[in-house]
Amino acid sequence: MSEETAADRENVFPIRDLSAKTSVNTVTLRAWERRYGLLKPQRTSKGHRLYSEADVATVEKILSLVSRGVPLTKVKPLLSEQSSAEVMTGGNDWSASVDKLIATIGAFSASRIEPVIDEFFLNYPANVCREQLVEPAFERLTNLPSKASLLFAESELLRYTLFRLNFTVRNDQRPVICLMYGPNTPIWRLCLMAMELSDANYKVEIISQEVTLNDCLELTGQRTNVTTVFYQDGVWRKDEGEVASVAIAQNNQFFLCGTAAILAAVKGENPVFSDLNHCTSFLLKGVNS
Repeated sequence: MSEETAADRENVFPIRDLSAKTSVNTVTLRAWERRYGLLKPQRTSKGHRLYSEADVATVEKILSLVSRGVPLTKVKPLLSEQSSAEVMTGGNDWSASVDKLIATIGAFSASRIEPVIDEFFLNYPANVCREQLVEPAFERLTNLPSKASLLFAESELLRYTLFRLNFTVRNDQRPVICLMYGPNTPIWRLCLMAMELSDANYKVEIISQEVTLNDCLELTGQRTNVTTVFYQDGVWRKDEGEVASVAIAQNNQFFLCGTAAILAAVKGENPVFSDLNHCTSFLLKGVNS
């Protein structure tokens, strides 16, 4: 091996490290390479992919473009553009995708909706799917006179999320986070959080049935070295707020999110979050620090 090659090799890293640096899962990174030609990794003699900081910058630019509505099929020529003006005028094509998802949901067919959901979450990071696709779609479904479409969509998203979490490579060294939710609280938001945290190298578990605060604390008390997020909207009774305050003061791995904890004025060493997106951002900073 030449000195130049050896030096180059010192500055490259495998795909799992690129995933950790960008919070884009390895399946999506491979799809960007194979289907769209957006990444061109080096290869070891055994064919393993190797990346550099230049690839990190490329992924960050791809994320910026798709978040503005540029479809992946149009990203490649923009990566070589020096001017940011063309990047900023990429247009928002996500409205058509939202329409497509809602139309598929309206058919009430699990066999039809699964490949549509998978198509988006395979090709785009979970946070982009959340912001550009799922949240706008569920907002429209929430405003429909009938709740049938919303309930069906939530059920299918949960099913897909559990499959995706179980499909990830087992790694006992990953930090574990358990997500739970209380009564009258939308689990679909927890599903999006789960996939985003999973992409960022958390081993995520979801309790897929609503639980009370007391049940959550009992489940949490039986486990050590596990971060728990309990999400509940609505309003707690006074005694529930007091119980939550004690719990968050005693356990620095226990986090509360939603209007119930905010309205109860729960305070502790851990921050209390009004919504899951803020909680996700906080946890992502912890896992990447």
